[in-house]
Amino acid sequence: MYRGSPTKLYDHVSRLLAGGIYKIPPIWFPVMKTVPPGSSVLRSPLQFRKRPQKIVYEEDSLRRRFYRDHPYELLRPQSLIEKEIPVREDWSTLLGSRHPTQISGESVIKYQLYLMSTGMSKSKAYAHACNEFYAIRARQEVAERVAEEQALAFGAKRPLSQTERVLLLEQENIEKCPPKVTVL
Repeated sequence: MYRGSPTKLYDHVSRLLAGGIYKIPPIWFPVMKTVPPGSSVLRSPLQFRKRPQKIVYEEDSLRRRFYRDHPYELLRPQSLIEKEIPVREDWSTLLGSRHPTQISGESVIKYQLYLMSTGMSKSKAYAHACNEFYAIRARQEVAERVAEEQALAFGAKRPLSQTERVLLLEQENIEKCPPKVTVL
């Protein structure tokens, strides 16, 4: 059994044939002459692993900062379906032709990107976009309060909270059932 390097196998077998130890050359012998093996059967390990580059968008840092400063904006429900057809491309104003309830953190981020593209610095664009966002949210809250007060003034009843509803049901059940008290 040969234990040498694969590159020297052909030379070893040719010497065995020339010395008369092998009478008939092996079947693979002519092929080995035309296509010699590589230097090693084992592959050398890779020096380093190539990893894909990280995909980084400018919006990512803006998004991180906005949601770090406004964590409760993440609690607002958002629809992932685009309602605007065609999709809004003009971000010269934050509100545009949209209803105030449609303004979200993503709108602020796109508006800040627009402001930065006009030459405003990152911090000034953030402050400007946030101030406009606060003004829209304040107007929206005032409008909701006014609508609630008007509804109550015209006879609408405020819906019961979950706790009030449970207490009311409990009181009704207490009144239905007679007390089971026995006097000794």
